[in-house]
Amino acid sequence: MNHSLHRTVAKAHERLDRRTAAYLAERGVRVSCGPGCKACCSAWVVVGLAEAEYLREALEAHQPQALARIEAEGPKRLARIARQKHQPDFPTRYFLENRPCPLLTPEGACSVHAYRPLACRGLLTNLSARYCVPGVVPALRGREKTAYKAQLKPWHGPEHYLKVPWQLSERTAQKLWATEQQERGFTVIGELIGLIFLLGQRDFQAALQGGLEAVRQTLEKRRLLGGGHGFWVG
Repeated sequence: MNHSLHRTVAKAHERLDRRTAAYLAERGVRVSCGPGCKACCSAWVVVGLAEAEYLREALEAHQPQALARIEAEGPKRLARIARQKHQPDFPTRYFLENRPCPLLTPEGACSVHAYRPLACRGLLTNLSARYCVPGVVPALRGREKTAYKAQLKPWHGPEHYLKVPWQLSERTAQKLWATEQQERGFTVIGELIGLIFLLGQRDFQAALQGGLEAVRQTLEKRRLLGGGHGFWVG
């Protein structure tokens, strides 16, 4: 990863953290997320190429065990994308399967918390962590459902997550992708674990050196492009 893009990703993370902290302080909202709170880590996370490179560098330098878990899980993720990328409810169904991210430690903490993607940084709540567990909110009934809904405020959404931090993370990611397109000439957007895995594969490494069309052809060969949940390059 070139130094300029590395710095750009780090600045994007810092900017989002700063803006999120300012928003929470202004609202007087205290998030309930903390160490060992890992339910949202079963979500299907989408990132751009620069963030995936940034995270892989951190794994190679500091977390070889986590990288080994990525190498084991990556082919499974890519195979699933190739099969199910056209299914509209795929991310929801995946989340409900409650498959923890391979970046988690045995204690349930993120092994690369300082380098985590924008999508992870923007997912916050101030309500009980039990609502984040896959399947809990849809299963609420009666008084429990009424009590849950009574806690929701205009600044929540979707569900009990804080709306503004999530919106900030999305806008920051879009700006990062645009910057990468200008600096590299293209970007790749796709599922976090699969993309980190790809960065260690010779065919993808060679394609990155060849440019946009070479990357497109490599992803097409792996049947990863297209569909509502496949990879995108451009």
